[in-house]
Amino acid sequence: MAVTEVAVGASLGGGRYRLRQILGTGGMASVWLADDTRLRRPVAVKVLADSLALDAAYVSRFEREALVAARLSHPNLVNVFDFSAGEPRPYLVMEYVSGGTLADRLRAHHRTDWDPETVFRELMSALAHVHAAGIIHRDIKPANVLIGSDGRARLTDFGVARPSDAEPLTRTGLVVGTARFVPPEVMRGRRPDERSDLYACGVLLHECLRDGGPQHLRLLADRLTSEQPEDRPASATEVLELAERPVTAATALLTSEPASGARTRPTLAMRRRFRTTGLRPTQSTAAIGTIVVVLVVLLIVLATGGSGGGQRAPSRSVATPPASAGLSVQLDYLDRVIAQARR
Repeated sequence: MAVTEVAVGASLGGGRYRLRQILGTGGMASVWLADDTRLRRPVAVKVLADSLALDAAYVSRFEREALVAARLSHPNLVNVFDFSAGEPRPYLVMEYVSGGTLADRLRAHHRTDWDPETVFRELMSALAHVHAAGIIHRDIKPANVLIGSDGRARLTDFGVARPSDAEPLTRTGLVVGTARFVPPEVMRGRRPDERSDLYACGVLLHECLRDGGPQHLRLLADRLTSEQPEDRPASATEVLELAERPVTAATALLTSEPASGARTRPTLAMRRRFRTTGLRPTQSTAAIGTIVVVLVVLLIVLATGGSGGGQRAPSRSVATPPASAGLSVQLDYLDRVIAQARR
């Protein structure tokens, strides 16, 4: 069967890849479940739409997707096996991940086979690897997160990703990505960067937690979706640190001063959470922050022997980091104070 007729039973790669069933379609390409007849394994084949196959710009973007994805190797990324731009229909061969997407699970409104916190941490681990390679994904959303039958999440679709120092292939002023996952500064024309991807992850996390979830993750989602990019964590690695230390992470998120010097605008999710309290988000946050500061002061007093009872071995005071110190430094300081108070 001719490759220009992409249908069940069609073959690509000189007969190596036989299309079995369609998995999904988009404006740029369709994705098929296929059989690799040489290695006798199922694969996913992304085939460029026939209307774009003769467009040099789209073929170039498709080739760049293959090259970008092939550079990366991580347990939470989809592997790329093969690529061809020479046939009448350019195609990309990838690892087949059975189990569907995160978007499928969010539509199903149940969590019997996935955990939001685990999925988010795996996504952050993958993104840290992507950013370390100098690549911005630019289209993180639930439909681009696959969850295998093993429960492991995998980030996919590097169709609009680009190296951070590459010249854009899109027209000047054209915003790529899915609208609600695109941060405000990119909508205003700013060049996407690592914090743009983190904003999209924050929106994704809010969607994962819409039926409830740990408070520290909700606070983290709020920080990731801050309107000012400098008020978001600096990297995916820092987000991982925050997600893994819930108590101190929540404290830091409530009490730290935004890097922009202005209050972070409360997200819609924050407004919903405080609607029943009778307080505005900024009032409630300030009240909680005051309580946290008092508790920290008490811990310091206890750590320095101010409890007034019993014998206490001399202990060295914990040096307070400057206000300009990074979030992870502040977290380490709080951990040391708490640990010293317990001794």
